[in-house]
Amino acid sequence: MSAARRRALAIALFAFVLLALIPQASLADDAPKGPKLGEAQCAIVEDSSGNVLYEKNADTRMPMASITKVMTAMVALDSGVDLDAPCRIHATNLGADSQTAGFAEGDTPTLRELLRVMLVYSGNDAAENVAINVAGSEGAFVGLMNEKAQELGMENTHFANPHGLDEDGHYSTVADLALMGRVALSRYPFIAGTVHARSVTVGVAGTQRTFHSTDALLGAYRGIRGIKTGYVEGSAAFLGACQRDGVELFTCVLGAQTSSGRFTDTVALLDWAYANFERVPVARSSWVTDLRPYAYNFAMTCVVAPTDDERAVMWPKGGNLSFSTTLLQRHLLVDNGQLVGSTTWTQDGRQAGSVRYVARLTPDSIPRVNVFTLPLYGYAA
Repeated sequence: MSAARRRALAIALFAFVLLALIPQASLADDAPKGPKLGEAQCAIVEDSSGNVLYEKNADTRMPMASITKVMTAMVALDSGVDLDAPCRIHATNLGADSQTAGFAEGDTPTLRELLRVMLVYSGNDAAENVAINVAGSEGAFVGLMNEKAQELGMENTHFANPHGLDEDGHYSTVADLALMGRVALSRYPFIAGTVHARSVTVGVAGTQRTFHSTDALLGAYRGIRGIKTGYVEGSAAFLGACQRDGVELFTCVLGAQTSSGRFTDTVALLDWAYANFERVPVARSSWVTDLRPYAYNFAMTCVVAPTDDERAVMWPKGGNLSFSTTLLQRHLLVDNGQLVGSTTWTQDGRQAGSVRYVARLTPDSIPRVNVFTLPLYGYAA
């Protein structure tokens, strides 16, 4: 195949891809109306890259209650303390209305068990004992929490305790908490697995007890992954994550008047976001986008094609879809399976999808050689 024919084939196929996308990309009009929230004073929904799809008072400082425990878990896991090492239980005085698991002095749960009770059931006594066993004191542990917050860029957050009970100087924002949630699920497999559990059973005061999750959406809303509830007097909160049809979203609501209201508003955020996203085909593995010479046999040719069928996650009324492609220089020879290039699709600066192109070996022509006359290991046949 001539070079001119190869270029013509690549251009034609590329034009076909772009033409297929034009009806979708031309939907850029006014952004869709926001979700209808009932109680939340502050709310946010973001995609997995941190792009904000909707926000309400995103930087307003509010009590985050037991959402605090996500940071407590991250700091404990960062410490390197053996999760299966027994922990010493210290007496706690967290108030009559505080949710506790009932750990008593003399109990020796592992750090793993304390963390699970803390994240699933939201036990405040578990959180305080995690802090003391990891850092030696609650104050020292809280210092590590604030250092971690600064490291992550949570500029409007300050921790005063490891459990989230209301206290002066203990606050955050939905924007900061959504960031924390993305980090927790993407970098801490222990947290990601634990917050999706419906219950946890551990020994407390000499008896095996089962503690059920405080997350009412688990098992009730398709794709929900957790992650943490919170409640202080008159202010209910929920930091959530959901993955559906390959689209991962993070939500946070603060300042709901009721426990049920935080879940109702979270569902409103997620329903609204999933209703307004579309998955637009941008590549198929069967599309040949280029031809390259094979590095180890000039009689062979490698076709260049996407590694998989790919779709871009598009906000239908959020701007035009654009792309940027990087490819190896055309004069370079390629090997079978070699990565040749990639395309990144964006929408108004938000990454919407990506495509990787690889070389695949295919016969180009058969050499005119009588194989029966070729020498075999130095001997004629």
